[in-house]
Amino acid sequence: MRKIIYIGLMSFLCFGCQLDNSQPQTLSEIWVDETPEQQAVITTPKAAYAPKYASDAERYRQNIVVKAAGENYVVYEYSDVRIDDVASLASAYCFENSNGLKAYLRDIYMYRNNKRRATFDCVNLASN
Repeated sequence: MRKIIYIGLMSFLCFGCQLDNSQPQTLSEIWVDETPEQQAVITTPKAAYAPKYASDAERYRQNIVVKAAGENYVVYEYSDVRIDDVASLASAYCFENSNGLKAYLRDIYMYRNNKRRATFDCVNLASN
C-alpha cells in the first residue's frame, strides 16, 4: 500500500513540475533572451560546401588510371570513384579495341594507399 501511495505522490509532483510555465519549453523561447546579433551568429552557417572537383570528367581523369591493357583485358587503378564509373570506361575500351566485345569484371582488390585495382575481361557474353 505504501508503494502505491508513494508512486501516486511522485506522479502528482512530476505532473505539477510540467505545468510550471516559468521555464522555457522550446529553443526559440530560450533564444529570445539573446541579442539579435547573437541570434544571427547562431543561425548563419559557418562554411559553405565547396566542390573538390570542377566536373565529373576532371574527377575521373585524376582518379582513374589504366595500369595494364591487352586485346582481351584491361586493368584500372582507381580511388574516390565508384566501380560502376570504372565499368563504363571498361565497356567503352572493350567495344573499341576488341571488335564490339563486352566488359566482364574479373576481380577487384585493394592496393596501396586505399586504391583499388579492377580487372575487366573483354568477352562475347552471347557465346558463353
